[in-house]
Amino acid sequence: MELYVLDRDIHILGVLSVYESIIWSEKFHSPGTFKIVLIFTEKMNRILNRGNLVYKTDETQPAIITRKYLKLNKLGEQTITIQGYMASRYLNQRIIWKKMVMAGTPEQLMRQMVMEQAVNPEDLNRKIPLIELGEFQGYDAEPIRKQITYDNLQEALTELSKTFGLGYRLRLDYERKKLVFEVYRGTDRTRGTEKPCIFTKEYGNVYTQDYYEDSSNCRNVCMVGGPGEDEERILITVGQASGIDRYEFFYNASGHSAKDVTVSVLEQQLRQKGEEKLSAYFTATAFESKINPEKAMFFALGDYVTCIDQDWNVMVDTQVKEIQKGFSKTEESCIVTFGNDVPTLIDLIKAKE
Repeated sequence: MELYVLDRDIHILGVLSVYESIIWSEKFHSPGTFKIVLIFTEKMNRILNRGNLVYKTDETQPAIITRKYLKLNKLGEQTITIQGYMASRYLNQRIIWKKMVMAGTPEQLMRQMVMEQAVNPEDLNRKIPLIELGEFQGYDAEPIRKQITYDNLQEALTELSKTFGLGYRLRLDYERKKLVFEVYRGTDRTRGTEKPCIFTKEYGNVYTQDYYEDSSNCRNVCMVGGPGEDEERILITVGQASGIDRYEFFYNASGHSAKDVTVSVLEQQLRQKGEEKLSAYFTATAFESKINPEKAMFFALGDYVTCIDQDWNVMVDTQVKEIQKGFSKTEESCIVTFGNDVPTLIDLIKAKE
């Protein structure tokens, strides 16, 4: 592993060869985060500026420095702490500038949003020169229809990503000084597949783990209210459940325009919006495990794996949603989150917007 400090144009400013600690966290549905603590030097203080990038050579994305802390303790020791996000956070700097009415697979829609809002927008001031579209993967999926206006670009991508089990990233192509937008999905490595990945104490690849289930924020039926008033309002119901197992909520989509689209197309758009909002309300089922990488079978972010604990009578096929790697002078660690975390308050507020 090597760590380079890059400027905004992907030119090397220096090497981070000595550090106190590193936490590097990659996430499947949204930009990951990082934190690095190192001893103060004049050179590091000069090049570790907000807006510059940190590139960890064994990872796909570089990270953007968004926070910097300088500290002097009572022993006279000085440290620099930098924090920030993976490069896909650049997409947070754009909104859907005008109304987009789209049809296609989720991958096609995600690529279209990035193309029109960041790669080749009508207003060239909105262009992010570093970013280009990567290769189209052609993932099989039913075409969908979506209408979107003024939403944050990164948040819109995350919403589609969660709904359809896709990840996205900005992969660094250092030779070409480009950040390549890629949509990707994980490989099925659950038990019974050709190349399975199983995490269990019996295999010695799990040091510690937590498992939890939480249905406190569960909703499984959404009524979507489109344009119109009273009896004329278009209402769409998404999700199926009955009796005591039915959890309802309402989403106001009155801002969706019926202009230039048929009623049938508008209903499809509203149904798609309801499915996206439902994806934020789920029964959380997750493992968080500190693993032994030396004994772990091969896996990558977004892959589907099997987690087993015989004492707890738990066996689940689940997705790798986050990989957090830690490094210090004395140890290395790898903490993996499998499955869906409990939605945060911010997640739930955004889901109602």
